[in-house]
Amino acid sequence: MVSQNIHFQAYNIHINGWYHGSVRFSHLYEFAELIKQKFSQKYKGPEFPSKKLFKLDAKAVDERRQKISKYFQALVQHPEVARHYLIEKKLLGFQIDSFRATSQCVALDIYLGNGEKSTIKCLVSDSTLEIMKILAEKLGFKNRNEFAYHFGLFMGKGRDPTAACYSITTDSFDPLLTRFLRNFEAPFISLTTANQKYNENGHYHFLCLRKTIWDPRIEEPLLDDANFVDLLYKQAIQDYKNGHFDPVKDELAAKLKSFMHRNDRIMFLRTCHLLPTYSYEILSKCVSDFPKPQTECEIKFGRRQILLTTVDETGNQKQSLFRATRIRVWRITQVLDHISFQFEYLTAKDTFEWITLETNQSILMSLLLQSIGSEILYEHQNMTIEQQVMKEKQSRGNYVEKSEKLPRDPKKPIIVLKNAVDESDPLGVMEHYHNYNRMLTTISDGIPQRNQAFTDITNDDL
Repeated sequence: MVSQNIHFQAYNIHINGWYHGSVRFSHLYEFAELIKQKFSQKYKGPEFPSKKLFKLDAKAVDERRQKISKYFQALVQHPEVARHYLIEKKLLGFQIDSFRATSQCVALDIYLGNGEKSTIKCLVSDSTLEIMKILAEKLGFKNRNEFAYHFGLFMGKGRDPTAACYSITTDSFDPLLTRFLRNFEAPFISLTTANQKYNENGHYHFLCLRKTIWDPRIEEPLLDDANFVDLLYKQAIQDYKNGHFDPVKDELAAKLKSFMHRNDRIMFLRTCHLLPTYSYEILSKCVSDFPKPQTECEIKFGRRQILLTTVDETGNQKQSLFRATRIRVWRITQVLDHISFQFEYLTAKDTFEWITLETNQSILMSLLLQSIGSEILYEHQNMTIEQQVMKEKQSRGNYVEKSEKLPRDPKKPIIVLKNAVDESDPLGVMEHYHNYNRMLTTISDGIPQRNQAFTDITNDDL
């Protein structure tokens, strides 16, 4: 029996700057119909393009792609829609269907803070939260919500872009974070796809567990739990060995070495809390327009602030702090192959200044800043973790009464569709992007994010 090879158009979806999946128009149309049915009163934006009874030429295909892209860009402007479980589930389904795994049960390696590998058994289709639950159980955590609230699953790679990274060792473990995985994706698929599509010169990505605690005070009550102490200590001691705490005063350095020698984990962590350089994620170097255009700088996120380190004309280092509570809004923009992270900062009462960072980690920065904002907001509301979890559940639909989805704030995804391709190989449709600058697959429109943790600050506070 001879079957006809029917070709159809698939649209390559990128979420938060990475290839997510290739989806047929008919499936996207069904997705839009679901939005119309469930959220007609909440979604206000351009209509999804209608079906056509005839085959489209190249120009019509591109026009349709642009309309679909505008539809999704408008959709993410409605957080009550974009954050809903049904949307999250659909996006996850797009990724799973596009991947088309040949096996369902797999082993997944996740590296802890010191480079120690923890291998779990899971399904290819398991979402990020499901992976976190499995990992929490393996590590002995009884309260999975608390574990998932204080830790996040990230994708990382080696810091040296010229050195191949085929394996991870505890001696040299120093991950450069590239992605903060969310619950609309399956970590196994995201990792596999990243290593297929975005690997260069043997520079492979891996999954790692990092704390999402942005103020050392939040760690204090966790020190009564041996499991939290173990995870926090592993990350802290590795960061210390990697020199991320420098400079450290001689007296505190001596104490840290003493506690390390005695394996006194709690006192080591409490001493770390005294260090102003503790609890930062060190990102890639970037270019800033602060204090002047085209300034090269090192950048850190942590302690509820952004820290920029620059070098002046005389060779002296200067550090500039930008507190999260003074950031009113931030956005991601792209002009040609230049992608930027911009935030509006309160410099004096009623005086704001835009700071621009040119970096390919813009979306990661946005997610980290959202995580910091969530921590501040919940602290100001004096809510327990269980109350926070319940609030998130109530905001995401009635289904949560029978489930434990997303204990942490589900950040709305940033979506952009690239050119449609003639699909014949779901895993190969992105091969022609391999030699492109990957920044072109990120985001083409500036999407502002308002900081819910922004507070009114007087000149006295400044």
